[in-house]
Amino acid sequence: MGKNKIYFGCLVAVVLLLLAYASYGMLNRGQKEKTYPVSVIVDNSSSDRWFAFREGLKQAARDYHVQLNIVSTGELATLHEERMLIERESENGAKGIIVQMCDGQGEEIFAQVQESAGGADILLVETDVEPEGIFPAVIPDNYEMGRMLAVSIKEDMGVLPGEKIGILTGRRERLSQKQRLQGFLDEMEGTGVEILWQIADSDYVQTEQLKSVEILVALENDETERAVDFLADSEIQSSALYGIGCSEKNVYYLDKRRINVLIVPNEFHMGYQSVATIAVQPQDHVGYLQNPVVNFQVVRPEDLYEEDNQKLLFPLVQ
Repeated sequence: MGKNKIYFGCLVAVVLLLLAYASYGMLNRGQKEKTYPVSVIVDNSSSDRWFAFREGLKQAARDYHVQLNIVSTGELATLHEERMLIERESENGAKGIIVQMCDGQGEEIFAQVQESAGGADILLVETDVEPEGIFPAVIPDNYEMGRMLAVSIKEDMGVLPGEKIGILTGRRERLSQKQRLQGFLDEMEGTGVEILWQIADSDYVQTEQLKSVEILVALENDETERAVDFLADSEIQSSALYGIGCSEKNVYYLDKRRINVLIVPNEFHMGYQSVATIAVQPQDHVGYLQNPVVNFQVVRPEDLYEEDNQKLLFPLVQ
């Protein structure tokens, strides 16, 4: 009788071990099947301006079982460069590729990118899509951000006729920059302001040009940083600065009141939504083709420490 009990106990133990092993194998296999390799290609990927974006990518990668690779890049100046990186990531096994394109216009450009992707899904960030429906994109409302820069100036300055403005446009070839500029100019139309100059990122800015304007406008993060440096180096204290950006440097100078208004896109959300969108593509192709719009905040120095702005600027401190 005792031997039968021992035998039965051993049999039960073996069965339980086999069940546990089988369950572990099934769970482990299910996790491997769900892992989805995604590469991210953006301009100067290690730059501080992408901090919140990277954190959003990483959080979504954990939530959606994505194997994330943020490609180390410098300045991406040409489509050829980006195509080579896309092709390399596809050959290395990426099933999805998130790209900030240096040019977002023309069917031939999208055809070239699609060819380079070699079957991998493409999703664009900070790049509007024309024509619609070729690639999905997770983008801020570029036109509205530019318009809100103008609205902020009008709120602060009151009567504008005769005010002289200089604009740092960033890369003119990018559709996003064109839309921001158009939003700004449309809102300023009829106010009587003088747009004395528009300078791209590759153009040299002279001290005399800075001295000629009362208001300096910067249409993207690096240009806002550039504006702060110009004003500091030239010791011009009188120019008001209105910019778009989210880097630690820009937030620091907003706090120091060297920036009057900073338009801050929610880049944590942009990163999170990018991974979430591309991760569900195989299951929901219709939803994949919809372009989520990234919200933004108009932040002034006196509003910097409000809770909503702190969450936007420092997404880890939550």
